[in-house]
Amino acid sequence: MNTTALPPADDDLPLTDRLRTALDLLEAIEADRSVLDTLPEADRVRLHQVVAKVYHPEPKARRAKLKQQAKARHQEKVAKSEALLAQTGIRALRRKPVFSTPNYFPPHAAGLHDASNGENAAPTPEPVHSPELRHCYVCKQKFTQLHHFYDQMCPACAELNFVKRTETADLTGRVALLTGGRVKIGYQAGLKLLRAGAELIVTTRFPRDSAARYAEEPDFGVWGHRLQVYGLDLRHTPSVEAFCNELLATRSRLDFIINNACQTVRRPPQFYAHMMAGETAALHEVPETLRKLIGDYEGLRSAELLGTTASAALPVVQGRDFNAANGLTRAAELSQVPLLEDELVAQQHLFPDGRLDQDLQQVDLRGRNSWRMLMAEVPSVELLETQLVNAIAPFIINARLKPLMLRSPERDKHIVNVSAMEGQFY
Repeated sequence: MNTTALPPADDDLPLTDRLRTALDLLEAIEADRSVLDTLPEADRVRLHQVVAKVYHPEPKARRAKLKQQAKARHQEKVAKSEALLAQTGIRALRRKPVFSTPNYFPPHAAGLHDASNGENAAPTPEPVHSPELRHCYVCKQKFTQLHHFYDQMCPACAELNFVKRTETADLTGRVALLTGGRVKIGYQAGLKLLRAGAELIVTTRFPRDSAARYAEEPDFGVWGHRLQVYGLDLRHTPSVEAFCNELLATRSRLDFIINNACQTVRRPPQFYAHMMAGETAALHEVPETLRKLIGDYEGLRSAELLGTTASAALPVVQGRDFNAANGLTRAAELSQVPLLEDELVAQQHLFPDGRLDQDLQQVDLRGRNSWRMLMAEVPSVELLETQLVNAIAPFIINARLKPLMLRSPERDKHIVNVSAMEGQFY
């Protein structure tokens, strides 16, 4: 057997070895250029052209290479920056499968946070700087030093916001009305008020679901007796009037109104369908804890549905058909009324059963809604609903409940009309 191994072909050699071989050859040619005279002219021309292009590429290729190198450097900086930002507390919270409520205990010092709430980013001995220059979305200043919790604010704005995040006040004995207090910012505002000692009235189209969310908070036993949840569809103006008259008839004071509820995108009935079983179940099937939270509302609702005339509730609709206050007595059911043609067609595949987002709301798989429609495509129903919820209902609530706010002598009364660009429709 012949055991003599053949030398590897050039293509099989590592790139470094092949390059060194080529360099040796070029150095030999540079030492004795007469070697080139032994080559065919075509090979000599080819060698000169290749060496020239390697040493000084074409302008177009040179620009492309420089652009590619700059892009690679930028991507490397972005990757390093994102790795640092991923360590901030707010991004840790965003990665949770379900959003948790902020730590409501004021921090004793920077960096001392409850680990169970995701705000446990320990203070670093030295400031952490982003390799990229960043813009603070609050004050618009440029910065590189990163805050341990916020990822888009300069150190000054971040520290102020972090203190405000857990700031509280003594609101014992005060009464607040909060619309849209079931999820997201409204829910967080409700918890803030309750934990500050206030008595809270929450309105939502889905009162039982809202009550269940509040009841799941670990400190519910401390403030649960100060919470009442009402069902109210702000699209139905007579019901808004009826609700205000109910508060005027049954409440002795009101200190704060927070008009938080708004409609940005209309959701079809299927979006809310998964909550209807709980909202329409017999009251005796509802846990006792939740019944206490919706007791005032269910009492009002039952009296109206039964046509009780002895009750002082709903004076605005007394002597009239109870359908006049459907947005109050049947707030959840109104969400299931189809108002557009496409809502008459089954869309179950766009709202898959059991799929909830981080706010524990139904996942919406529609590829297009009014945010991306042209003006001529937006349904009139959505235009009217947006104005009713975002403008007309807050006006009525503020106007009708002002006398209730004036019943108590304190001067520090507040009306907060929550606004945002996504709530504007024009």
